Amino acid sequence: MQWSDMLWLAVGFLAQVFFAARFLSQWLLSERAGRSVLPIHFWYLSVAGAVLLLAYAVHRRDPVIVAGQLASLGIYLRNLRFMLPQTDSFVVRRSASLWLGLVGLAVVVGYHVGPDSALRPLLVHDFWTVFGFVGQFLFTGRFVVQWWVTERERRSLMPRGFWYLSIVGTLMLLSYAVAVRDPVIIVGQCLGLVVYARNLVLMARSRDMTGGLKTR
Repeated sequence: MQWSDMLWLAVGFLAQVFFAARFLSQWLLSERAGRSVLPIHFWYLSVAGAVLLLAYAVHRRDPVIVAGQLASLGIYLRNLRFMLPQTDSFVVRRSASLWLGLVGLAVVVGYHVGPDSALRPLLVHDFWTVFGFVGQFLFTGRFVVQWWVTERERRSLMPRGFWYLSIVGTLMLLSYAVAVRDPVIIVGQCLGLVVYARNLVLMARSRDMTGGLKTR
């Protein structure tokens, strides 16, 4: 294995560390509160993880993961827009420019640093690519649902549907990652399943305690 391959594996696993940390902290805070809660650092960790995983996916020439991270990064920044005070915040005022800048940096670095000619082409038309895109659509769709609820309520929220889509999308992406032999994506998807299921348990328990009135 070349040094560049080791470097990119490290980048990919670091991205998964950020993703795991966001849900671990969210899980611990939810357990403490006895209900599903959403801290602001969840979105900061999400942004960091998305940029690193985007660069890794571009390097791997993996269209499934690239597409997911492009969409997710914009949603993460939009959620920060709602959670930060409506003042002179850079994220609030420059979220579109920040998205373009982070995407551009990740794509340039991922494409040019340590290229590997043995990697598959950017577009691969086979069963697993289609399967992966469907899984990524559902996995990213969880944040589209979350974004829609957030826009409607004008505050950052995690609806129950977010966690259901997380579980289904994770199982599909895990199958895809095993098929394409990507250890970074395999580890990342395995880590999330327990947290997703636990949040559904906490939300059901919170709903029971409030007579079924609490839906988020």
